[in-house]
Amino acid sequence: MRQGTQYAKKLKKAYPKLKRPRPPEAEFEPTDPVEQLILAVLGQETTLSRARKALQRVNEEMVDYNELRVSSPAEIAQVIEDYVPRAVSRAKVLTRALNAVFANECTLSLNSLKSQGLRDAKHYLERLDGTTPYVVASVMLWSLGGHAIPVSDVTLEFLSKQDLVHPAADCAEVQSFLERHVSAAEARAFSLDLEAGAASRPPALPTSKKAKVAKSARTTTKKSKPRTTGAKKKAKSKAKTKTKAKTKAKTKAKTKAKTKTKTKAKKKPKAKTGKRTTKKTQKGKR
Repeated sequence: MRQGTQYAKKLKKAYPKLKRPRPPEAEFEPTDPVEQLILAVLGQETTLSRARKALQRVNEEMVDYNELRVSSPAEIAQVIEDYVPRAVSRAKVLTRALNAVFANECTLSLNSLKSQGLRDAKHYLERLDGTTPYVVASVMLWSLGGHAIPVSDVTLEFLSKQDLVHPAADCAEVQSFLERHVSAAEARAFSLDLEAGAASRPPALPTSKKAKVAKSARTTTKKSKPRTTGAKKKAKSKAKTKTKAKTKAKTKAKTKAKTKTKTKAKKKPKAKTGKRTTKKTQKGKR
């Protein structure tokens, strides 16, 4: 990696901040190589916690890993799409890797690697179809106890944002850089701390087609509701102003009518009294 010495100094200063408190490590218990391979393929483009959730869904939906091997990418994608981005392409890589293991071993097992040397086991994994440097390093570290530090796309992005690696470096370059500056005794703890740091700033969760449709429906309804309510409020205010104007006009008309009737009523009695007085006066004259 370019400017390796400069970034090595930065990494040395930043590593104490990356450390997470954890209980003292118990005796190392290696994981199953095939299961670790599946977990690594699922976690290539996402965090380790999401990859574990996707693997849990696989174990819930599939009878065993042989069923996973013979399933179509579309079927696998439906199982893992809530946790893994680009689920169909990840499913294709996964079936390729599992079928490559089955073709070499005549069974879905990598236990034969435990009896080989670490260098031979690494070459074997590198030749498998569908494996990447991250997948190889993950199996080497957690299943075979080798000196490796897996760097996924998410951890690479995290290290690049923290300015701990060169921005143009890829996963393989960063892995070899870290393995040169982190000892074998610290490799597992460093990998866990690195995964935890990357998980603290994870990328956006993938959304399935159903979730996308539901989300778009919710957003459209949310957006449309204020508009309709605003329009209704305007219409209501207009209607209120119209009704107010009508009521004002009616009250004015009523008041005018009342005043007219009052004036008429006042005038009529005067006329009657006048007539009566004239009649009385006429009678008096007679």
